[in-house]
Amino acid sequence: MGNGKFQTNIIPDGQYDPTFQSRITPRTKLSQNSTLSKFLGSFNDPVVFNNISSEEERLLLAKQYYLHAEIIKTVNSANGSEEFSNFRLVVTEGYYRPAPAEILDKTDGINHLKTKGRAVVYELIGEDGEVDLDKTFDLAVYWKQNIQFEKMILNYDNFNPDGSLHADIILIMPRVIPPWNVTYNNKIETRYNNAVQTTGELLEIGREEETSDADLGNKPIDTSKPFAVFATGKTGFGTGLTGYFYPLYLDKEKVPKPFHIHTFEEYEDIVFYMPNSSKNHAKNTYNPELYTLYGSSGQSGGTSGGSGGY
Repeated sequence: MGNGKFQTNIIPDGQYDPTFQSRITPRTKLSQNSTLSKFLGSFNDPVVFNNISSEEERLLLAKQYYLHAEIIKTVNSANGSEEFSNFRLVVTEGYYRPAPAEILDKTDGINHLKTKGRAVVYELIGEDGEVDLDKTFDLAVYWKQNIQFEKMILNYDNFNPDGSLHADIILIMPRVIPPWNVTYNNKIETRYNNAVQTTGELLEIGREEETSDADLGNKPIDTSKPFAVFATGKTGFGTGLTGYFYPLYLDKEKVPKPFHIHTFEEYEDIVFYMPNSSKNHAKNTYNPELYTLYGSSGQSGGTSGGSGGY
């Protein structure tokens, strides 16, 4: 499973089919161990369900999360894989409610897909209460071989304050066409610090790579070359928006003139310069063959774990 495009009509478990519920609430059960509330907020940021006022919208949301509840059963149930019997699958990012003035990328932004119940971020927690890096990779491989999805992103980063490596899985499910028609595309991707590392296959990034990156970080930055920066604009074009900004220079003398200035919330003390002849603000992607991603591949600093494109 998990290979190529596949269209089908889902036959949900009648006991948990949202269409049989007279009213959709956070308590609506989507499986034996999952209610809708599991997806409605992160650990410390509950979402007020009343903001989803339309019953039709609530039903569509419940249908999308039904697909995710089925995925959770591969780990958090008596019938789940024995390989992960000592682990817990945790929803760390579920439903997303945009800020009043926030404009989401409706073409392929992950945050937009979260508003539709299609994208969920998962962590695999071991008996020590920490994310297990090795088993997270194993879970991605297991899902690739055993389930269907729209897209799966094995996502690594070292955004932790101590610089330690972190891993999660962003799982995107297809849109449910009433009553229960779906088309699985089964796309696969690996990312590190928001930069795409592989497409069509999974790449395990372990502590050896993390150490290697730390060693590379001691090398001086070549300020004469342009960068791409994944961050949230603080000043300049794209203020308040998160995405890739490029080309950006650190050396004012090297940037083609005329130019304009950018600062970012993640790099408060750094001024970047962008030529007016080539302006790219808060884009979903960048070309790694043309630009080094600032904050990765041996460059100092870090990048924001924002939405980006999927």
